[in-house]
Amino acid sequence: MKTKHEQSAYKRKRLHERGNALIYVLIAIALFAALSFVLARQTDTSEAGSLSAERAELYATQLISYAAQAKSVYDQMHMSGARIDQIDFTLPTNAAFETEPPANIYKIYHPSGGGLIRGSIPDDAQHEINPGTPSNWYIGRFNNVEWTPDDSAGNPVNDIILTAHQIHVDVCKNINHKITGNDLIPVLDGNLGEYLIDASTNTDLTTAACPDCGKNFSLCVANSGSTAYSFYSIIADQ
Repeated sequence: MKTKHEQSAYKRKRLHERGNALIYVLIAIALFAALSFVLARQTDTSEAGSLSAERAELYATQLISYAAQAKSVYDQMHMSGARIDQIDFTLPTNAAFETEPPANIYKIYHPSGGGLIRGSIPDDAQHEINPGTPSNWYIGRFNNVEWTPDDSAGNPVNDIILTAHQIHVDVCKNINHKITGNDLIPVLDGNLGEYLIDASTNTDLTTAACPDCGKNFSLCVANSGSTAYSFYSIIADQ
């Protein structure tokens, strides 16, 4: 049984710990308030239609990081035995998300499969000129990229492509600077969607369609009119 002196010391210790905890909470609140103030100032002082250099770089880093995460998820599924042609891209919002077949273990977004969380593109990192295919993340296996390996018989096969579609030009430039060392944005011969989004009609991504793509597995590109910009990442090839 504790003596009165021990009980008094214990109470003082608890009060001291509570005081320290309160200090940490107040510091966290102050830091959050300061960060919110800085971000608000950046938003208020930026010109309409443009991003601050800091925000453009931050968003570029976020998009590149998400693409790396998606590739890591596929790699884990592949090491567990899933073939590239077995991967399913049904979204959690789809009514058939829990329906088998295909087995849930092959669904890249399913907790029993890849468990990938669908990414989002910050509002001011978007630049949407075609609402028919909204600015968003898209993934699928729908065309062949010329500079990826063919199958064992030498036949071209479709690759898995992840795309951040219709993003801000400043974010696009920052992405390419991080990947290639310069902010040049290669131009695709045609509509971005036909190359980079799973649609009713798709066209293979070739060096003829994008001479300046440099056979990169990840890059931000523009449409033929340089009015729209999308970041693609080849998540898996044969």
